[in-house]
Amino acid sequence: MSRSTTLQRTKILVPAILLTLVGVIVASLLMATPRKPPAPLGASAGVTGGVARINGVIPTEVDGWMPASAPAALAIPAAEGLHRVRVLLELTALEKGGLSIDPSDYSISGLGSGTWKAVWSSPLPPTAAQGESINATLVFELPDRAIDLTLELPGGQELSLGAGHHRGS
Repeated sequence: MSRSTTLQRTKILVPAILLTLVGVIVASLLMATPRKPPAPLGASAGVTGGVARINGVIPTEVDGWMPASAPAALAIPAAEGLHRVRVLLELTALEKGGLSIDPSDYSISGLGSGTWKAVWSSPLPPTAAQGESINATLVFELPDRAIDLTLELPGGQELSLGAGHHRGS
């Protein structure tokens, strides 16, 4: 095989490979399931048996809040690069069977940064009867630089936390 034949194949092969890669990337973006936007802060979203709404997202450093039955871990400040937020969650049972409540079913996720479970939650009854509303307090440790934070609810719905809880860095 001559040098000119190899050069000619390379001139065709390299653009073909690049075009294929671009095509694969574009196709994967077009075929990806679009992300359903979370309900805005203050709006309600469905959970199994009822609805949930965030009534507040408050950094614990702002008001010095501490639960009466706090574990020792909450007595020390959050680790470097983290801050604690208190999420005030209202759950209302709408269906005849009521609403079951398990704080471990709730987590916060951030755009490209991970998922966090509550480090503390207020004592809650395991269920709420139809028509009952329960106010839950969930405390999370979140990265200072996390963006687009949402509270993930049982059943796949999400509620936006907004940006008001950031300390700024």
